[in-house]
Amino acid sequence: MNKRWWITVVVIIVALIVIGVLYENGMLDFKWQGLTMLFAALAGPYSLVKNWLTRNQVIQDIAQKHNNIRAEEKIHRVETDTKIEEKEKRIKELNKEIELSEKRIEVIELKKQKVDKEVKKMSVEELQDEAINQFGS
Repeated sequence: MNKRWWITVVVIIVALIVIGVLYENGMLDFKWQGLTMLFAALAGPYSLVKNWLTRNQVIQDIAQKHNNIRAEEKIHRVETDTKIEEKEKRIKELNKEIELSEKRIEVIELKKQKVDKEVKKMSVEELQDEAINQFGS
């Protein structure tokens, strides 16, 4: 290749680098959308090479934050699951207590009905005697 081609290639590369730097700094923001798209396309190779050669700290920070959030979510999920299990056990225990209480109530109601039947069968004197026996004279 002769000297002219080399100069042309170098000028194109320098122009692409300049366009890339200007675009990255936000200096190439035109009202005409087509022109902005053209410069963005020209700045693409510069941005690609720059990001490939230098690690972007912002991207690494975002990735690290994402990993930290996932780890926190796992811990939170385990804690929440254990709390839920404890509450479910407590609910089961309360349901058992409720069932026992309902059975006790049924037994008490049956006794009440039995006592009511016995009281209806008693005479006035028997009722007075039972009242004295229960509550004193």
